[in-house]
Amino acid sequence: MTALTERQRKFAEYYVQCGNGADAARKAGYSESYAAHRTDELLRNVEIAAYIKQLSEAAQTARIMTARARQELLSDIARDEDNAAADRIRAVDTLNKMTGEYTTKVEASVQKNPFAELTTEELRKVIGSG
Repeated sequence: MTALTERQRKFAEYYVQCGNGADAARKAGYSESYAAHRTDELLRNVEIAAYIKQLSEAAQTARIMTARARQELLSDIARDEDNAAADRIRAVDTLNKMTGEYTTKVEASVQKNPFAELTTEELRKVIGSG
């Protein structure tokens, strides 16, 4: 792979920002004629396409809130006395669910195996093969 030129790098960065090849080409310093008719060549360039993909993925990752950020936001809502009591309680409830504060009650009943005490011979008689 060859390294991108500065203008190609700028094109990719502007393209990720605006999504328009002609506008990105103009902002990156390509001529008006090139921007109007040949941006598809830039977008088909393997190195430029890879850089655009890398930038797009990084932008998406930056937009996604981490668990810590969500917890901080919910904590702020829960502490803010200007919020309605129901909203504050809901924020605390959501935080409790996120952090595993609630335990799930599980009821189970175990019945003794009625055949556990039988010998192999007795079991054969029960199933009719003996």
